[in-house]
This record gives sequence, C-alpha cells and structure tokens, in this order.
Amino acid sequence: MYYGYSSREKILMADEEFIELLGFKTIGDVIRSKIGDTIKFENSKIYISLSDSTIEANYSKILLYSLKDDITIVKLSNIIVTKNSVSKLQLNYEPIYLDIDRISKEIGLSVDDYKLYLDSFIDQSIIDEKKLLAGDDKSIKNLVTLSSTLKIPHVSVLLLKIQKSTPTERPYYIDEYYTKLALLTLKEPEKSQPKIIEKDTFSSDIKEDKLDTKFTELINREKEKTKSVSENSDLLDLNLDLDDDFLSLDDTTTIEPTPKTVKKESKKSDDSEEIILDDAPPLPINYNPKVAADELNLPVVLIEEFVEDFIEQAHHDKDHLLASYYQKDMDNIHELGHKLKGAASNLRINELADVLEEIQFCTDYSKLKPLFIKYWGLFKSLEKYMKQPKQR
Repeated sequence: MYYGYSSREKILMADEEFIELLGFKTIGDVIRSKIGDTIKFENSKIYISLSDSTIEANYSKILLYSLKDDITIVKLSNIIVTKNSVSKLQLNYEPIYLDIDRISKEIGLSVDDYKLYLDSFIDQSIIDEKKLLAGDDKSIKNLVTLSSTLKIPHVSVLLLKIQKSTPTERPYYIDEYYTKLALLTLKEPEKSQPKIIEKDTFSSDIKEDKLDTKFTELINREKEKTKSVSENSDLLDLNLDLDDDFLSLDDTTTIEPTPKTVKKESKKSDDSEEIILDDAPPLPINYNPKVAADELNLPVVLIEEFVEDFIEQAHHDKDHLLASYYQKDMDNIHELGHKLKGAASNLRINELADVLEEIQFCTDYSKLKPLFIKYWGLFKSLEKYMKQPKQR
C-alpha cells in the first residue's frame, strides 16, 4: 500500500488500496479532501485522522528527486483502523505452511532433526536482531544459508532484502521478517485467509484467530529475552559459504518433486549389466564428524545423529537406485542422486557428495555402473567408521 507526497507535504499520488482505505474512489477525491494535512509520523508509526476513524501503521519511506520538486513515497504495512469501538489489525500475510515430511525427505534429514534445525534457526534469528539492524553481512549470510537449506524461501529472499536495504528501509524489512517467522506453521491450514485480529478499543482483551503453531509463542517469548542473551551464545551460529553444497534461493522457490517410488521387484532389461552393490570393495574415505561440527558450529553428537540418518536413508534408496538403473529411468536416478548429494554435502561428507554429483548429472547410461560401485564402496567405509566406538 503506497502513497506519495511533495516537499510541501501535499499528497500527489496513491495506489488503489490506499485510496480505498481512506474511503475515496479516486486520487482526485483524496487531493481535494486535504487529508494529507492530518497525517503525522510519530514513534516509527504513521497516523492518519479521518472523520470517523484513525489509521495507524508501520511505514517506510523512499525519497525521489526531480527538477521541480522532491517526492516522498511512503509504504504502509500492518495497518490498524480504529473505528468507533472496534479495531482491526490487517496483517499482509497468510500462514506459511512447512510440509516437514516432504521437505525433510528432500534434504535427507529426519523430521525430528528438521524441527531441531528449524528451532535453532528461529532462536538465532531472534538473537541476531541487533546485527540485522546493523546490516551485518556475516549474520545475514548465515541465516540465508540455513533458511535456504531448510527450504523456507519466504524468509530467504527477505533476508537478502534486509542486506541490500538502506538504514532507513531496514527496520521495515526486519519487522516483516519477524512477522513471517511468527507465521510459520507445521499444520496445513484448512484454507488460506488473511489473519485479522479484533479487539475492543476500551478493553485489553484481544480475540485472536490464532495460528496452530508453536512459532508465534516462541517469537513472542524469545523477543522478551533478546536483551539478556549474549552475542556469544552457544546456540546455532552457522558460518558457512553459499556454494553448490547448499540450496540456492532459486532452488527454494519451488519444491522439487519427491523421487518416484520404484518397486524393488523391477526386473532389469536384457541389455542392462547386473550390479551387486553388496560386493563393492570398500574405498577409503576421509571423514571426521568433528570437522563438520566445527564448520557448522553444532555439537558432534548432533552431526553423528544426522550421519546415521543419512546412512539409513541411503540403504532405503539403494533398491530404488538399482531398480531405476535396470529400468533405465535416468530422471529418477538424477533425482535420487541430487537428494543424496544434498544430504552428504550438508554433512561435509565431501567424497560421497562428489560421486553423487557425478551420478546426478550423468547422461551416459554406460558410465553409471562404475559410479554406483564407487559410491557404495565409499559408503561402506563411512558406515564402518560410524560403527566404531566414539571417543569423546
């Protein structure tokens, strides 16, 4: 919702939403009403007084220069219209539903581990509020990396807007960012509808159409504790580079299809070479969960749990991979390779990630068998290593 005014604070332009909000039909009606004279900017809020109501909202400004006059464009958000005894808060967002069953499978994590990462991401976002206000590149990049990995494109793009915004614009984007975090939900809404909060102007009791999610309460609770949290908190503070190991923002804007389920009993075609992965010779692999834990700033125990989940997933996908090979289903092989490669990359199992990337982009069917053998040889060594007694 936008409007623009001159250096003399006279409204010159507005979009349709703003005109309707004021109760007019055309921009000419707005200009003739001289409503601009009633507009006030106080305490980071904009207030517009009408004959029967008052409008309160968050705002951001952009100054445009011309030879004749300067024009200021104002963007309004989170609008409160007080009319008689009823106020309505019109949030500009709908619930953000995260299908964690689907997403966790795509990135190679268990549902419980995904929830743990998600909680850590929200906690870190709250702790980094001051850094976001300062436009700290490192903090923003870390949050972008994790939100992209968790496939939350709504906040990934918004974080980049925070990074590129001016100090004047940044508070608006940060307010929008925390609002979106509060709208995250793990339960699929029955119907997407704008959320409206109503209250009696003379009463402190609020009737709220609450989202069925713990994140709203988490945001509200943790925001109260932000001032007392040390910047050196041992909560998740990822220091990562955005590279091919992690999902790009383009990857997050659409959820990739889950690989097709292929029946185990599928028979190989007559010209397909048989592959017995269990007979693949183990190949040496250079992997240490402690290195991954240091890079990701996570406990070693948590990394080891993720690796165990990855191993279980790889065993589950092995039959699918072989069946796709015998059916010469290259699309499904590429999808499975991509999924497993993403999980291996996130856990810094680099040698496995490299060969899985080769499988993902392999277009020559005749080269798949040696790649599968190499992949499973490295995998067997990883599995053997993880079965060894852990030394803390």
